[in-house]
Amino acid sequence: MKRTFLLLAAALSLGADAWPATRPHFGGTLRVEMRGAISSFDITDDPNAARALLRDLILSNVCDRLVTLNASGDPQPSLATSWRSEREGRSWYFVLRDVPLHNGNTLSAQTVITALSAQNPEWHARANGNELLIQSDTPISGILYQLAESHNSICVAGNNGEWIGSGPFQIGDFQPGQQIELRAFDDAWQGRPFLDRIRVQMGRSFADQAADLQTARADLIESDPTQPRPGAAGTTGFTEPVELIALAFTPNHPAVADAGVREALGRSLDRNSIYSVLLHKQGQPSAALLPQWVSGYDHLFKGVQDLALARQLRNPLGSLVPLSLAFDAGDDLARLIAERVALNAQAAGITLQPRPETPSFRGFNADVRLIRVRLESAEAGAALTRIGTILNLSKLQKAQTSSTAETIYAVESDALKDYSIIPIAHIAETYNRTPIV
Repeated sequence: MKRTFLLLAAALSLGADAWPATRPHFGGTLRVEMRGAISSFDITDDPNAARALLRDLILSNVCDRLVTLNASGDPQPSLATSWRSEREGRSWYFVLRDVPLHNGNTLSAQTVITALSAQNPEWHARANGNELLIQSDTPISGILYQLAESHNSICVAGNNGEWIGSGPFQIGDFQPGQQIELRAFDDAWQGRPFLDRIRVQMGRSFADQAADLQTARADLIESDPTQPRPGAAGTTGFTEPVELIALAFTPNHPAVADAGVREALGRSLDRNSIYSVLLHKQGQPSAALLPQWVSGYDHLFKGVQDLALARQLRNPLGSLVPLSLAFDAGDDLARLIAERVALNAQAAGITLQPRPETPSFRGFNADVRLIRVRLESAEAGAALTRIGTILNLSKLQKAQTSSTAETIYAVESDALKDYSIIPIAHIAETYNRTPIV
């Protein structure tokens, strides 16, 4: 069954159809504030959910994708007007739309090939007459959902590296890490957007954003999903739980090389306490990578705390060095969760030291990282494949060729059994906007 998959970035996208019941008049600037901050226009695999959301917002307005998903989560045409598959899903043909780019050029098959090949080296893309042909050595049943993900946006690089696409807005002013301004593209193939500009202030805390919305210095903000304030300063919107909170162990670190250490830490987790106290019962505690509404099998992964088993796993290991746990220094929720995880681990006889990431102490220096990863797709196979790419978990790449819930469950179960990644919870994205938006 398909379910609505409304990302905050989609809610922020003000192309031709955002909030149709209250469309803005032509002209004006939408003032947006977000926690994430970027200093370049790289389309990278980013495990930081705040930065990933910001990139998705910009890409959703600047660069189109071959396929988009409708409100029910079904693929629909965008830059590709139609498609067909052959060779049992190993060959896919796409008819491209004739649209203008921001730099005055017209979208070509080569532009699409360059963009997709950079993000999907396992695909073999080439022009085939008036069609684009994508081939793979194995069936890619979920390709339409993958093409709808933000990292598969069709962009070319401008003179200063900025994204150039065919979307309703184009990059204007950019102050790395601080502000980015998007300007309306008059020749957009879907029609000129209603707004003249979208101005995004980056690196703003939840508290600062809320204050600016309250004092009419912002029109649209993120809000803390664990502390929703419906109607506090405007209209509040929620997504399904689309963000994974998990512990990821750093490969090749001797301190966590023994699977017993990793499993003991996983068994010590009190997910229900984290859910009730720190998340204020928003989202859902989970021992699965995918939320229940995406996979349908979340409940099969048991995440109940078992300190007795955790101690049984830990005791034979003898003396253990303290483990470092990295978290985003600017993320208050991550800090609280890291501290609670350390407290749980202590009860199992494991010393875990939470440390904020700094320029001199990055996540890859730590034994364990507390990560927050955004899902880009409501299709289980595509979502799991993307998590595998972002976190470099090769076992999850098998989900790309899986087409049933049973095979996708088997892929996820296999990836979780060595405890190299330990899911904790899934939370929603939340935003507040002024009534005039």
